[in-house]
Amino acid sequence: MKIIAIMGSPKGKGAGYRVVRMIEERMKAAGDIEFAYLFLKDANLKSCLGCYTCMAKGEDKCPLKDDRAAIEQEMSTADGFILSSPLYVNNVSGLMKNFIERFAYLNHRPRFLRQAVLAVVNMAGTEGTGALSALRYAIGGARGSRARHEIAIATPPWPQTARAIAKKERAIGSAAKKFYQACLDASLPRPTLRSYIDFLMMQRLGIECRQSLPADHEFYKGRAYYFDTHINPVKAAAAKAVVGFMMTIWTKFMGPGKGPWPVAK
Repeated sequence: MKIIAIMGSPKGKGAGYRVVRMIEERMKAAGDIEFAYLFLKDANLKSCLGCYTCMAKGEDKCPLKDDRAAIEQEMSTADGFILSSPLYVNNVSGLMKNFIERFAYLNHRPRFLRQAVLAVVNMAGTEGTGALSALRYAIGGARGSRARHEIAIATPPWPQTARAIAKKERAIGSAAKKFYQACLDASLPRPTLRSYIDFLMMQRLGIECRQSLPADHEFYKGRAYYFDTHINPVKAAAAKAVVGFMMTIWTKFMGPGKGPWPVAK
């Protein structure tokens, strides 16, 4: 089993790293696991330009020439990912945010379908919901990874009580166990009604906006779902009816139409 830990702290080996190392130790105690670390502070990953090229035309058309493609290739060899970030102003670090943005196309065209994901947030206080929310959408989280788990651990810059330490270590042990089990199971889940509606919506958007989103159109063309699977006929009929109604509303208010807006001046 191979796990890739993507570390979003500008410190590199700070409190978040020590938490992930504790997870690594507990997982290795359960089985044979290879851990690899990607420290974003050292990665050759340039800042996203917000040009939308990866979304519209494909990630291979991105104007930034760096290690983004090589990082994705390495990620494809993993059975699971750990996404680690400190909490900064109720969000992930700038490094992790840029990582999420550079791989944003995976939320349109998911490919890490068999890998499990564990989000790890460390913070001085006790509220990490903002960062955890951001990490849920990382690397195709909106419609990609099979199993997602998360843990937020307070790592304040002052000594902790024995009771607090014991509670944190129990939480880390529980997260490590759940993540380990998720990584062992490489099976893909049966589509739910919600996930199938999501797929059909993306497929229809690719068709309706094929001039603006050619990469999505090509990705969804001819697919029955994100992966080969059986779709319950009753569920399929219900989902198609819902999507037909949603697309009628979407087309009326969102387009596509003929007038570009906002108009460049």
